[in-house]
Amino acid sequence: MKKLGLFLSGLGAAALITGTAHAGPKFYFGEGKDLEIFLMGQIWGVYGTNVDIPGTTGLKENKGDLYIRRGRFGFKGHLMKNLSWKIWFAHDNLGRDDLNPVDAARGAVKTSGLTYSKFEVWDAYFTWSADKQFANISFGYFRPQIGKESITSGFAVLSFEKGLPNFYVRRHIIGKPDKGTSEKYGRASGNGRIFLVNWGGLYKSKGWSLNWNLGVGDNQNYTDSKNWSPLWSARVAISIGDPEMKKYKLGYKQTYFGKRNGITIGLNYGHQGEGIDRTKSKKFDKNEMYGIDVLANYGPVDLVGEYDILKRDWSDGTSYSDKVWIIKAGYNFKLANGQFVQPTVSYSVFDPDSNGNSIYGKKKNTWWDVGVNWYISKQRAKLILHYSSGKVENYSGTQDAKSSYVGLGFQFKI
Repeated sequence: MKKLGLFLSGLGAAALITGTAHAGPKFYFGEGKDLEIFLMGQIWGVYGTNVDIPGTTGLKENKGDLYIRRGRFGFKGHLMKNLSWKIWFAHDNLGRDDLNPVDAARGAVKTSGLTYSKFEVWDAYFTWSADKQFANISFGYFRPQIGKESITSGFAVLSFEKGLPNFYVRRHIIGKPDKGTSEKYGRASGNGRIFLVNWGGLYKSKGWSLNWNLGVGDNQNYTDSKNWSPLWSARVAISIGDPEMKKYKLGYKQTYFGKRNGITIGLNYGHQGEGIDRTKSKKFDKNEMYGIDVLANYGPVDLVGEYDILKRDWSDGTSYSDKVWIIKAGYNFKLANGQFVQPTVSYSVFDPDSNGNSIYGKKKNTWWDVGVNWYISKQRAKLILHYSSGKVENYSGTQDAKSSYVGLGFQFKI
């Protein structure tokens, strides 16, 4: 416990010294042209407390890991009044060690082989607002707007790490990049991005609003020279009470710091015809995702929920239907200095099809998280202290893998 205290205290001191973050520089060039530079990061210190991986011996159970979980920098602006653009880059997991307890808890068990940080394009797209209410056309490299946890930034969630729907929905509907034959670690991460065109809008009326997105894209992870179909994505969300957003955008929140009184219910659907799961070298005839999500914010109370069904028909006649869901809750206490302290709790389950045809076999994943978020300057400067635990059933035969950890993180946006 002494080692744990020293480890977390060091990270906390470094975070406080960093101070409060402010908005990045913005330049104006006249006639609706502008450019903004931004920088974001999450520095994490995690300490594994209960790590058990079947088939391995001599693991260092009580092991700390200090690293940059998420690093971003980029540029955004306008080429003209109704044509905006954004390009940003990621350098995630810089300094992450073997046997990272955060990954093990969410089902990505890895006991050896460093996962080196990859510097990569995260988003690169334009949005043409032909009509700001009914016709916003985005095109480029970004996330299909399905799966609420997936399309919500890791900088805006209530939990320490994003919940299980983020990872399992992305792996199912988007896939992972082919590592190739000459590269051990591949060229890109499974970041949920593809090239696509998306039509979106936001209609607001008194007491309710409607937000929609319809996209069609080229999923490079599920295609090769012999197999291809477009990926269709659709999400429709209705809000009762205060709207989820003031104007249409590709970005979502889970807390409004007591300023919203409303509920949003979203329906999600993704579909791709024939394709190939390159990491499995196995063809499929149809790949689908159905989902419903709920976001309720009433004064200081924040409630988040999502339930997704992941279905696939393999070309050999077999199929599977996996399920993944999450619930989260948080309560905002506003301090006299304008800062917020928010205790939160999250619980999430991935339940694969019992027939064993899932890409995960019969490995069921259960994860929970409890902690406190201290918003020094809302999302621009935030300290988080959480305890999380996860279990992967049937990880090796009938034996389960498990991992728990204490995590302290500092988040900044400039």
